[in-house]
Amino acid sequence: MQLRSRDALIICLEATGMSERQLARVAGLGHATVNHLVTGRRTRCSLATARAIETALGCAAGTLFEEPQLEDDPQWDRFGGQSRHPKPLRA
Repeated sequence: MQLRSRDALIICLEATGMSERQLARVAGLGHATVNHLVTGRRTRCSLATARAIETALGCAAGTLFEEPQLEDDPQWDRFGGQSRHPKPLRA
């Protein structure tokens, strides 16, 4: 999942009065995961992580995170325009 806006994440975090560590604890995540998203070191995470953060902050699903477009994925070009997860070959 792609973080829509680091600033929006920070605003939601501040609005709840939670620290990064508190958010991580409530969401069941590691502090580093939350910190990397807040600081911009990372802009993507798993669906489970995105939903855990949105739930812990009291946001509706999809408020802070969205599905990335395949064309925006660096792995897209690496595989010649194919998904990172190709369909298995049939025998």
